[in-house]
Amino acid sequence: MAKITYIKDGENSKSQLTIDGVQVDSSNYGIDSNIHAIQWNGSKGTIEYNDGKNNKEITDISSFDFETKHATEKKSIEDANAKAEADRIANITYADKREQEYPRIEDQLDKIYHSGIAGWKTTIKAVKDKYPKE
Repeated sequence: MAKITYIKDGENSKSQLTIDGVQVDSSNYGIDSNIHAIQWNGSKGTIEYNDGKNNKEITDISSFDFETKHATEKKSIEDANAKAEADRIANITYADKREQEYPRIEDQLDKIYHSGIAGWKTTIKAVKDKYPKE
């Protein structure tokens, strides 16, 4: 079970939610307005109220559905990141790939000095062959 801390700031009604040390967007959890804080240590916890009601010790936090919603949000974020990375990779052109793999200009000049133009052409051709024009 997760370690969960929920705290609502009474002045501006904003809240902070941390699940296993990760700050989470708390707007999707619909916590009752009379709850100031929820502390959960994995097997038991406390609900603190802001309306004069006594604090309540709890042994079950499933009614708040923190873990399921958090897992769903986390998966959604991971999927969006994976799609963004796939899109980025799909949009890399052969020229971009070549540019990343060509030796630095200084190294190319050194290759020309030590191996001549023919040696330099061999190095450059290997990259061109690896990433042909599309």
